[in-house]
Amino acid sequence: MSEQEAKQYKILDWLILGFFIIFILSLSNSIFVNQIGYFGALLFILVKYFFTRKNPFHKTGLELALALYMIAEILSLIFSDYKAEAFHNFSKRALLVPVFYTTITAVDNFKRGKTFFNLFIGASLITCVIYLIVSIKFYFNNLYVITQSGPAMIHNPITTSEIISFTIMFLFAFILNEKSSLKTKILLYAGLAISVLTLIATYKRTGWMGVAFSIIILLIIKKKWKVLIPLFLLGIILLVVDKNISTVSVYDFAKSKTELLFSFDTKGRPWSVSNTDSLYVISDYENGLLFYKDSNQVQKFETPGFAISCSQISDDHFLARLIDTRFLVLRKEGTEIKTVNEILPPGTTKDFILIEKNLYTLDVDSGLTLFESLEEKIKSTRFRRFKGYNWLFVDSSKFIFASEDSGVTIYSREEMLPARFIFNKKISQINRMHFFDDNILIGSPDGLSLYNFENNKLILKDSLIQLSQVHRMRNDDGKLAVICSDGTVYKLNISNSSKFEILAQDKISPAPTNFDYCRDKLYCTYINRGRLLSFFDPYLTQNFTRLALWRSGWLIFKDYPLFGVGDIDLAKYYVKYKRPSDKEIHGHLHNNYMHFLATLGLVGFLALSYLFVLIIIKIVRIYNATKGKQFIASYSLGALASFVSILISGLTELNFWDHEISTLIYFTIGLNFALYIHFKNDSQKNETETK
Repeated sequence: MSEQEAKQYKILDWLILGFFIIFILSLSNSIFVNQIGYFGALLFILVKYFFTRKNPFHKTGLELALALYMIAEILSLIFSDYKAEAFHNFSKRALLVPVFYTTITAVDNFKRGKTFFNLFIGASLITCVIYLIVSIKFYFNNLYVITQSGPAMIHNPITTSEIISFTIMFLFAFILNEKSSLKTKILLYAGLAISVLTLIATYKRTGWMGVAFSIIILLIIKKKWKVLIPLFLLGIILLVVDKNISTVSVYDFAKSKTELLFSFDTKGRPWSVSNTDSLYVISDYENGLLFYKDSNQVQKFETPGFAISCSQISDDHFLARLIDTRFLVLRKEGTEIKTVNEILPPGTTKDFILIEKNLYTLDVDSGLTLFESLEEKIKSTRFRRFKGYNWLFVDSSKFIFASEDSGVTIYSREEMLPARFIFNKKISQINRMHFFDDNILIGSPDGLSLYNFENNKLILKDSLIQLSQVHRMRNDDGKLAVICSDGTVYKLNISNSSKFEILAQDKISPAPTNFDYCRDKLYCTYINRGRLLSFFDPYLTQNFTRLALWRSGWLIFKDYPLFGVGDIDLAKYYVKYKRPSDKEIHGHLHNNYMHFLATLGLVGFLALSYLFVLIIIKIVRIYNATKGKQFIASYSLGALASFVSILISGLTELNFWDHEISTLIYFTIGLNFALYIHFKNDSQKNETETK
């Protein structure tokens, strides 16, 4: 090899190293930068291979399993009705497999492998710290209770929880397995504390479940019974003390401050409250509609599904909305309430409005639907062009539609139908919208804004920047009540000059989940479901939706048992296999294994199962071969625990085909193989030198 060639190869080595470091540093925070690092490193590895003619890749024993996985993808593609989409997704899966071999190749020696691991953990912990800072603000704005989720900062919270699980499991494995100095132990425990707090802050049970299971696995492997038994008891205690809170409180808001009149706990889940002429109605998930006079329940109507709202149509007629988007038309006959009609909108209803006993439903996936009679089963009128909107308002002359993406769109009204397009205005980050005395009120991170529609234009009249976290708005008798996510409540008036007037302000604790405002009284509901108890809650929307998805996935598999429908977005099949009451449309089944069965059939499911089992066997063999050796044995334990954590999380999430998670799996397993290869080479070299 000439000196010039040696320099060129050295440059290629530095380029490979540079791009791979970019890849490592961005594993937990940027998929875009991460892919630049990965493909850059892979490109220059291939360039070096072209010039040297030396194969840089190592056989690992996973080649057959990976080949079977790719063959299953190709077979499902061939038999799919959507070949182009299936080929696109097959290409994405195939392009990620070389992450495994690129990692092995980029690790020139054992020391470099340790450096790569430290860079990965360090970058991940920096991401954790940033996430925790954002989570603190999220917490103080009461958004955990409102959204039942952590903040979506870089990735969605579920993906964040699963990414953080890798960091937790590696740090826990090193704490469990290494004999470290005091300084190293402090760093390990500090890193573990930061990453565990971040996992908690995501508020996602998927990541929690995977980490908890893997911690137990590691404790069993290491036979740490003194730790495992107290941990098991702690889990039982947490389940016992975890509790569901369900409260209704009524406040007088006639003066400048709120005054609590009475409060009571309910046995169900009071999602919303609305007022009738003499009573107020609590729409309760489990118990239907509960009619109250002060704090005394006077009547109960059990609905066939989970009730989320109730509106009074007339003196003796009510409209109840269920969580599956059904509407029940109810009639009061003496002391009894009877169902006189059931209305089922075609899609996922985001908003609805009653005008002259006509019901308009706005479905985010199906558009606007008009039901001209509430008591008769007549044909409805649909307008699909209004898909994607979240809010609806109708008055005598116009239809107003709004969404965060499309802004505010206005159509003229002719008779009962939307007719001519008039106006559209892009307004970003709409969180809430309300219509009050011909005024359009929009809540956003910039505050509460007041708009008027004049001369076919939307004119901004006033804004209150202090109302940056508007949660709910209700109006009554010319006054507007606004509750922010932190529980601050405002009573507002809008002057003749279209300006906000703050009449009163106070703070309610806990911050209401929902409320109604009537005759200067605030009727507030508060729900907080215990996060651990929610694992077993059949009424929880996420649980209910997942069960519906799995049911449909199984039906798809039964119809396409061998090769599945192809590696595609399943929304187009889900709409055919779901029940009419299952409205929310998903492109995947929130379960690795059910999704594999539906998309790749039994052939793909068995191929992936073989790959997963073989990975576990290989990692366990590496651990057994290096047991008692510093770093590599601990890393192997962490790699095993991380992979098992993802497999367990995959019971409720499609994470193996999540780009970020797949990349992390291939990287961490590849690094484990690379470390073992260099460990063996170094050991053999030392033995030779000793002889």
